[in-house]
Amino acid sequence: MPETINPEIPQLVRRLREDDEEAFCALYRRFARKVYGTSRKMGVGHEDAEGIVQEVFLRIWKNRRGLKDALSFNAYLLAIMKSLIYKKAKKIARFQLYTQRSQQKDATEENLGEAALLYEDLRKFSEYALASLPKSQRQVFEMKYLHQLSAEEISQRLSISKRTVETHIYKATKALRHKLNGSSTLPAEFMPILVLFFLD
Repeated sequence: MPETINPEIPQLVRRLREDDEEAFCALYRRFARKVYGTSRKMGVGHEDAEGIVQEVFLRIWKNRRGLKDALSFNAYLLAIMKSLIYKKAKKIARFQLYTQRSQQKDATEENLGEAALLYEDLRKFSEYALASLPKSQRQVFEMKYLHQLSAEEISQRLSISKRTVETHIYKATKALRHKLNGSSTLPAEFMPILVLFFLD
């Protein structure tokens, strides 16, 4: 997605920040095809690419008041799009891993259905484990692993030292591993997979 240099874009961004729906529509018309085309080039199917376009612009609308005049709108779109594709790819990979672990050589459709249910149970358990963390640790952990921010970016956004960020991540990771490995309701063989909900 090449950089678009157009003095009209910053003006539209400023208007969008002030809740101007016409400016939002103008930006959509200008960039939607680029988001779709780039998604397709990255291997995303037609329907999923259309969904990514909608999600990208939904996020832009929700975050419109935080947009900066000097930002490269084109680069901002690309960053959101890459994040969505990355998360979708990770989710698919995790589900495939679960089905592989739960299947036997003579797996049937019923086996796969059970694997899907197990996946959902593990997802819910992961959310519960994350919610049990202290607020500061949970916030930093989510910013790093759910929003893919670097320790330096988190440090700047929260006005804390980079070392403090790293300490929070370490403690949160340790606590999550302990909680997941200490669960008496889930099979032990699924614990290493469950950690993938949080860690790369």
